[in-house]
Amino acid sequence: MRQVFLGLLMLMSQAVLAGADCAEYAESERMSVLDLQKKIVNEYGFAIKKFKVDDNCYEIYGWESLASGEEQRVEVYFDMANGAIVKKEVD
Repeated sequence: MRQVFLGLLMLMSQAVLAGADCAEYAESERMSVLDLQKKIVNEYGFAIKKFKVDDNCYEIYGWESLASGEEQRVEVYFDMANGAIVKKEVD
């Protein structure tokens, strides 16, 4: 039982550390959600499953098409002012 608890504690601590460090912007300086979603799909080529605001970042869970034709799951954090990728994690 103790090993299960320690394993869960380790997973939770990794989840807390998994976020990105994004700059803070006033609401008026942020890119609109719709404009960012267009950029994510049209410029970065990601398919969006879930879009959310995480602290000072916009964040998506979705897929990315690879050159091989396969898809891989991604979690990507974006700067709120310009839509630049701050951090990208793949499954």
